Amino acid sequence: MRSERDSVPVGIEPHPARRRAHRENAFMRMGLLADIHEDVERLAAAIARCRHEGADRLYTLGDIFETGRRFARAVDLLREADVTGVWGNHEFGLFAGRGSSVENPFDWTTLDYMHRLQPRMEVDGVLLSHVLPCLDPTDVEQPWYVERAPETAEAAARNFAAFPHRRMFVGHFHRWLAVSPRGALPWSGERPIRFRADRRYLVVIAAVSDGWCAVYDTVADVLTPCDLRGGTPC
Repeated sequence: MRSERDSVPVGIEPHPARRRAHRENAFMRMGLLADIHEDVERLAAAIARCRHEGADRLYTLGDIFETGRRFARAVDLLREADVTGVWGNHEFGLFAGRGSSVENPFDWTTLDYMHRLQPRMEVDGVLLSHVLPCLDPTDVEQPWYVERAPETAEAAARNFAAFPHRRMFVGHFHRWLAVSPRGALPWSGERPIRFRADRRYLVVIAAVSDGWCAVYDTVADVLTPCDLRGGTPC
């Protein structure tokens, strides 16, 4: 792992750029919801927490589906909160031409919402994806399940080469991880992290179904993990 110098400690005072953004009414905060897996209680809590923390827009990082039993309710919560974003491997069947055998159990409002999600999305210069950027989310033959989270500079290199974005957020791994081209940071979601302006970062967001969400301030360049399990507020 690299030293703490790969990130900048978050202070109490507002970042100067964030103060300027307030004055200019700029887009600032993204709520990030990864790996929901139909946990509607924690999804509702995550949406409320992101709103409480001042998120301007909310984004899902995929894997909304689990068994189908509460899928429509999870989608209802996302739609009502105006959440957009990307689909995950658990939703692949809805986008792979599998036809009525996959779509029949769900009403048109659920399917309409899901068909509006994208395999990848760029927002304010930030790349959002469910799987790693080096993988094609539309190709089920690729090694989604055997590809490990990139914890070394060597493992991360393919992802930084795949896209030019300076900030990339993914889900899928049900854990926290922040990695720069120098390697993994000594961080596992226990505190907010301010990224260095001169570094690129790939960040894995922990799962809503495990009791987590996050808020990313695009101007201050700070990612704040939010514990939904009754822990200290973010």
